[in-house]
Amino acid sequence: MAKEKSMTIEIKANLYGQLEAIAQEQGSKLEDEIMAAIKSYIARMSAYSDDPFFQIGKAGKSGLKDLAKAHDEYLYGKVRG
Repeated sequence: MAKEKSMTIEIKANLYGQLEAIAQEQGSKLEDEIMAAIKSYIARMSAYSDDPFFQIGKAGKSGLKDLAKAHDEYLYGKVRG
């Protein structure tokens, strides 16, 4: 079993109130709802970083200074005629 860590954070009062209301509606402890929110966030971020679509490359790293202006030429070659 993983060793647990303790942490202290400060959040805005309205967020605290919302979390508290959710916990009350669910009949659970505030700590359990915070843990569920953290797990959900980690799952979303992991799915994003594992998605091959986002592994293609970073925008703006081509080194081409006129890419916006000449993108058709870069994609299809010089127009003949």
